[in-house]
Amino acid sequence: MLRLWLILAGIALGGLGLAQQRITIDFWHSMGGVLGEATEALVKDFNAAQNRVTVRSQFVGSYDDGLNKLRAALQAGGQGRPNVIQVYDIGARFMADSGAVLPLEDLARANNFDLSQFVPQPRNYYTVDGKLYGLAFNSSNPILYFNAQALEQAGIPYRNTWSLADLEAAARKLTIKDAAGKTTRYGLSIPIDSWFMEQFSYNSGQYFCNNENGRKARATEVTFNNPAAVAFLDTWARLVREGVAANTGRNWADSQSLFAQGQAAIAVYSTASLTGVLRQVGNRFPVRTAFYPYLRERNGTAIGGAAVYLIRGFSDEQNAASWEFIRFLLRPETQAKWIIGTGYFPVVKGVTELPSVRQAYVRQPNYTTAVRQLETSKVNTASAGCLMGGFTEIRQIVQSAIEEALRGKPAQQALDEAKQRADQVLARYNASVRQ
Repeated sequence: MLRLWLILAGIALGGLGLAQQRITIDFWHSMGGVLGEATEALVKDFNAAQNRVTVRSQFVGSYDDGLNKLRAALQAGGQGRPNVIQVYDIGARFMADSGAVLPLEDLARANNFDLSQFVPQPRNYYTVDGKLYGLAFNSSNPILYFNAQALEQAGIPYRNTWSLADLEAAARKLTIKDAAGKTTRYGLSIPIDSWFMEQFSYNSGQYFCNNENGRKARATEVTFNNPAAVAFLDTWARLVREGVAANTGRNWADSQSLFAQGQAAIAVYSTASLTGVLRQVGNRFPVRTAFYPYLRERNGTAIGGAAVYLIRGFSDEQNAASWEFIRFLLRPETQAKWIIGTGYFPVVKGVTELPSVRQAYVRQPNYTTAVRQLETSKVNTASAGCLMGGFTEIRQIVQSAIEEALRGKPAQQALDEAKQRADQVLARYNASVRQ
């Protein structure tokens, strides 16, 4: 505790010595493509805005790659670790358990930063055992993408909210087949990703792991074979078998290409995909977005994306420099530039009221979908999202179960069998933490 107090005291004093010598800190991120361009632009802006700190950014591959690289650095005694790292949502339990993180809440309080400025849902997601560990950086949620021209031609009225039954009916009506029965335009395209099943569970008021998504106590078993998830996978598999939904595999880019070419009329992606999808579609057809579907009654989606964490083991001056970078990311004008350039939504209150953001939303109303979905979601332990260890491996198990169901295995059976394997992963993780 004394060492932590000394670190925080040094930060609270503003980072003594920063003015005399520019300090370099390392920032690992997993933003590629359009999102990578936006991330590098923020780093460039920060470095140019002051003369005390230089952020040296490094793209470390996928979210899985970045977390594995951090694990390797920690196992090597911390050698080569970054000052700041972006870690995806499902890494929250590991980051808190690792002992390698300077909790954001401690840093914020030491610097008199008002935590009530944070939007509640992102703050709740990254709060573990009552303490906020990471700063939600690129927060997203899943949304529906529509070929608005196809909707109009099929006589399907646009709506903001869709049940699973509504979505299935629309997808069937939008599917086009040739005389030989071959599908020439799919009604629906969903990349094979556990995240979409997770979010359907939350939006239907169901848990993905026990103990209320690991929010009341540490999760000890998965519950992804819940009725909502089974219904979602059963519908998805049935539509694939009937040629109504495309099976484009795990690569989101393949699904997005299909949608952009007009070969799928409805698609399911993250709000973070919006900028890239709009670029791909170009002038081929107008795009409209809507809230993520649910089974019977809409509850609310959880936060997706990732957070940034400050890593322990550096000098007080470097920690102060890292905190200065975090504070820059929290500025309203920084948040505004970020959300306009990416499609993510802000994590600080009031940003959507800034003139630049309001103008951007007028130019492209699709960017408001995720924000409105967030604002109208119920705040409870279902929409908080599942907090558990071993989630990276468990997602792979779920995705294998999805593939099995799309090949013909009954959805309930596929998820029940996957649960047995996932529970073993979770048990091993929990045992390793208790040691």
